[in-house]
Amino acid sequence: MRTLKKIATKKNFTIDFHCTLKEAMYQMRQNADGSVVLLNDNKPVAILTESDIINALGQKMDLQEKAYSFATKKVISTHENRPIDFAFNFLSEHNIRRIVLTDSQQKFAGVVLQEDLFDYLEEDVYKVDLQISHIKKRQNEMVTVERDASLLNALDLMKSYHIGSIVVMEGQKFVGILTEKDILKLTYQEVDMSEKIEKYMSSPVYSVEENTLVTEVIALMKIKKIRRILVTDSYGVMLSILTNRDILKQIKGNYSRILQIKIKHAQEIMDLLPEAIIEVFDGKGNPIIHWMNKKAKKIFGEGLIDKKLITVFSQDDWESIYRHFQKQSSLSNKRVTIKNLSFEVSGTLSKNLHNSYIKLIFKDVTEHEKTKQKLQDEIDKQIEKRLENEYLLMQQSKLATMGEMIGHIAHQWRQPLAQLGGIFMNLDAAYEFEELTPEYFKKKVQNGNELIKYMSHTIDDFRHFFQPNHTKETFDLLQYIQSAVNIITASLTYHHIVLDVKRPKEPIFVLGYPGEFSQVVLNLLDNAKDILVERNIEKPHIMIEVKEDGKKVTVLISDNGGGIDEAIIDKIFDIYFTTKAKKGGSGLGLYMSKLILESKEMGKITAGNADSGACFAIKLTKGH
Repeated sequence: MRTLKKIATKKNFTIDFHCTLKEAMYQMRQNADGSVVLLNDNKPVAILTESDIINALGQKMDLQEKAYSFATKKVISTHENRPIDFAFNFLSEHNIRRIVLTDSQQKFAGVVLQEDLFDYLEEDVYKVDLQISHIKKRQNEMVTVERDASLLNALDLMKSYHIGSIVVMEGQKFVGILTEKDILKLTYQEVDMSEKIEKYMSSPVYSVEENTLVTEVIALMKIKKIRRILVTDSYGVMLSILTNRDILKQIKGNYSRILQIKIKHAQEIMDLLPEAIIEVFDGKGNPIIHWMNKKAKKIFGEGLIDKKLITVFSQDDWESIYRHFQKQSSLSNKRVTIKNLSFEVSGTLSKNLHNSYIKLIFKDVTEHEKTKQKLQDEIDKQIEKRLENEYLLMQQSKLATMGEMIGHIAHQWRQPLAQLGGIFMNLDAAYEFEELTPEYFKKKVQNGNELIKYMSHTIDDFRHFFQPNHTKETFDLLQYIQSAVNIITASLTYHHIVLDVKRPKEPIFVLGYPGEFSQVVLNLLDNAKDILVERNIEKPHIMIEVKEDGKKVTVLISDNGGGIDEAIIDKIFDIYFTTKAKKGGSGLGLYMSKLILESKEMGKITAGNADSGACFAIKLTKGH
C-alpha cells in the first residue's frame, strides 16, 4: 500500500519557530505553496499560511515581528505511514489544503498538498463524464474589484468575505485576479498598499466554461500551476471561482462510492472462500460483528451482525486475541475451540481516525487435529511397545550378565574355598597327631572366619552392583571404576590377564548414574577378557585410562587383542550383533552399554582400533 510518506515533500517547507515574519514569508515564497511549518526541536508547533498574513495585515505591520505570533497555533498533522486513501477524508474533514506529516517521535516528516493527490487517483474516481457544473453551482453574487482600486481595497474585501482571491474588473469584463499569494509577495517586498491593483494583478485570468470536464480542468491546473480557475457560462458571464479544494470535495464523494463498490466486490470474493471470515468493528473498545462471509454464517449461525464477538468466542479466547491486537497489527494461527470444532485464527487490524477494524479468518483444523491425535495415539502406543521391548531386553541382559557374574563369583571364591579346605585338613592332621593345641585351633578358626567374611563381602559387592540408580547424581568416577575392577579381578587373574589402571592423582567427579556406569565398565572389561582368551594372546593386557578436557572426562578401555575387524566395527553396538554366537553370546552387552549411557543422557560411547587392539571411549560430563 502506498503511504503519504512516499509522496511527501520537505524542501523549503519548514523554518525555526523563532523566525521573523519576513523570514517566514521568504520561505513561503521559496516553496510557492503559501505556507510554512514552524519547528521547535524538529517538531511542528505552528503553521503560517497566506490567510494568516491576510488576516493580520495592516499598513504599518512590522515584518521583523515574530512569525509565531501570527501563525495558526494548532497544527493538523498525521503519521507519515497513513495510506494515501486516508488523505481525502482528512483534508475534507478539517477543511485544509495541506497535511503535515510526523514520524513516530512526533517529528516533522514532510508535507502533502491536496494538488499532490490528483496524481495518485484512479481515473474512475473523478469519472470521465464529470463536469464543472456538477461541482459548483451558480453564485448569486461575485466579489470583484475595479482595476483602479487600491491594493488595500482588495485586501479589505478578502478579509471581509474570508476569500483567498478576488477578480479584477474593467466594466463588465474580467481582466485579472489578485490572490493571497500576490498579497504575500507584495507585503514581503514592502509595496505600498495604496497603489493600484492593475499594476500588480495576475493577468490573463484562466477561465473555463461550466460544461468543461473535470479531467480537463485538473490537467489545466497542473500545467499552469494554479489553484483557482474562473468558471463562466457559454456567453462568458462569470459564475464562480473554482479551487482545487472544491474539486477535491467532489472527488471525496465519488471516491467513497468507488470504495464501497470495491468493498462489495471484495466481500463477494470472500463469500467464495472455504474459510470463515468475520470483520469486527471496534468503536471505542466495544467490538461488535460488522460483517461475515457465507462460510462464517454457516458455521457460527445467522443473525450475528451487530452482536458482540463473545457470542462466537469464549471470553478468555477473545480477551487473548484482543490483547494481542493492542500490541501488534497482525495475528497468525491462534488455536481456539468453538462449538467442539478446532480453528486456527489469523487476522489483521486496521485503524482510521476514531475506529478500528479487525478482520479474522478461521481455518477449520478439526479433521487435522483428529488425524494428529490418532497419529499421536499410535506414536504413544509404539513408544509403549518399545519401552516394553527395552524392559525385556534389560531383563534378558541382566540374566546374561548374572550368568557371567556367577562365573566371576566362582573365580572369586575358588581360592578362599581352597584355603578353607586346607584349614580343615590342617586341623584334622593336628588332631590325628595329637598336636592340636588351643592356640593353634583358635588361630585356624580365626583364619577361616576371615575367609568366610571375605566371601560374604564379595556377595554384597555383587548384590549392590545390580541395584539401579533412579536419579542423576555426582559421583567419584575412580571409585566406581574400581567397583567393576573388584568384580572381574579374580577372573582376569585366573586367565593370567594383566589389568593396568592409570589413576589421576586427584578424584574426578562426574554427573550420572554410578551403578549403571559400573555395569558399562564391567561389560567392556568382560568383552576384552573374552577376546584375549579366545585369541590366546601372549601376555594379555587390558588398560584403563582417564583423561580430562575442560568440562568433559573420557574413560579409555583398551586391550592388546588384535582389534576389531573393520568390516563389522560399525555394527558392534547393534542389538543382537555378536561374534560369539557359537559360544552363547547374546549380542546385548555393547547394545545395552550404549543404551544405558545415551538413553539416560549420561554420555557417549565409541569404538575404534589402537596400535595393538580395540579401544573403547566413554565420554562423560564433569559434576559440580
